Amino acid sequence: METRKNLRKKIRRVDVQVSILIIVTTIFCSSVVFFIGYTLTYNDMIMNLEDRVTAIHDYLEDSLDKSTFRDINTKEDMNKLSYISMKKVLEDVKMSTNVRYLYTAKKDSSGNFVYVIDGLDYEAKDFRYPGDTIEQEIYKDMELALNGETVLPEEIKKTDWGNIFITYFPIHDKDEVVGVLGIEFEAAHQYDTYHMMKLFLPVIILVTCIIGTVIAVLVFRRVSNPAYKDMANTDQLTQLKNRNSFETDLNNLDARTKKDNFGIIIADLNNLKLVNDQFGHSSGDICILTAARAIQSVLPKNSAAYRLGGDEFVILSWDTDEEEIRSFKENVSQSLEEMSEEIEPNIPLSLSIGWELYDPAEDKNLKELFKRADEDMYRHKKEFHENDEL
Repeated sequence: METRKNLRKKIRRVDVQVSILIIVTTIFCSSVVFFIGYTLTYNDMIMNLEDRVTAIHDYLEDSLDKSTFRDINTKEDMNKLSYISMKKVLEDVKMSTNVRYLYTAKKDSSGNFVYVIDGLDYEAKDFRYPGDTIEQEIYKDMELALNGETVLPEEIKKTDWGNIFITYFPIHDKDEVVGVLGIEFEAAHQYDTYHMMKLFLPVIILVTCIIGTVIAVLVFRRVSNPAYKDMANTDQLTQLKNRNSFETDLNNLDARTKKDNFGIIIADLNNLKLVNDQFGHSSGDICILTAARAIQSVLPKNSAAYRLGGDEFVILSWDTDEEEIRSFKENVSQSLEEMSEEIEPNIPLSLSIGWELYDPAEDKNLKELFKRADEDMYRHKKEFHENDEL
């Protein structure tokens, strides 16, 4: 239960909330940018490959001797002039276009798809002779092509013989589809590039999140640091931090798990109402400003001073002790006394000061510590008025 409370306190901190927001925003934005960029470039690459194979098909559709799909059936037909002529055409196209594999195929009398003319060199280990059976796994695509459809892949395929872009085109003899043209492009480089992009995306997002979060934490810790000032959090009269800043800083400091040696000092200017009534509010402002200067001049290290409003001041002090706080009380009283001598008209100034150190046995949070310090200040305030009446 206590762990859950501490977690809620940490989440309420501004720097933690902003860090979470930046992480979520970075992941979302990085993913969207990557998805759009990846999709656009990948599709452009596929379209470029499609344009290349389409150009090859259009050329061969007009150049191929369609009689080869009827006359070339076995290895023995390789001596025919039509085979030799068309073999040379495929070899030339393959060489000029950097195609990995280029061949023609048809369906034989048994219903099997077989090679007709292979564009590979005769010495190549993958060279196929006329009548050699085509692999069963591409029968479906071959069937579609033989039915007049152009089969273009939506992505690069990873196969046992490499990463390739495989397409199948119907070859027409007038209005009849007589065979299939298979075109394969080597696409290892493209595949590796986009595969690496997918692998590195989580790393890029992680690094971006870490950098963004570190920057956010540093910036917002500075902004939420009690020693930091800005116009929105500064009291314009005294240039101390204002009540809004006090509430924010107190909540952030309260979220810390370690509160040992944390003290709150509350100071209230005495007899300000009498000064306002006798000398006017401008003189009252001078008294408030003088008290603020006195507090600021002897402010302990690791402390921040705030004007909550009117004549009430608060000092938050971390890494402090009772001796340091008592020394501050003496020093600020002396400093205020010296400064009050310079005020015209000469108005003796004093502060009622209360303070408390954090005690886990009494304080569940810093607001309870503030309440105890406030009660201590009012005790001193009461004593001052009682002595003043005497």
